[in-house]
Amino acid sequence: MFRLALAFVLGLTIVPCASAQESQEKRFYTYQACDHPLKMTDIVVGKYGEQPLFNGLGVQFHVNGTPYQSSVMFFTNQDTGTWSMVSLYPDGTACMIANGTNFEPYAGPRLPSKDTSN
Repeated sequence: MFRLALAFVLGLTIVPCASAQESQEKRFYTYQACDHPLKMTDIVVGKYGEQPLFNGLGVQFHVNGTPYQSSVMFFTNQDTGTWSMVSLYPDGTACMIANGTNFEPYAGPRLPSKDTSN
């Protein structure tokens, strides 16, 4: 599943981009289950046996375009292959961004990076 998602993302970079105005008009809305951080942790650690793999800072956008910075944690259970991505917002709310199965380390070719020194 991860390989399929990666192939999709890579495919998007090959397809010519639409104009900026056109791309801003297209939106994808999702629902995130949110709760107290301890309850969210109880689900991913207690129910699925997942442990933190990495964390970082991220930005998500409200329906009205307002950006929200959050701390993002990615949990995995390397025995069962389940995974969860959880955001922790500054107000103390934790939200499940996504979760799934078939987690495995990426073993494909290294992706080219763009030179940002110019």
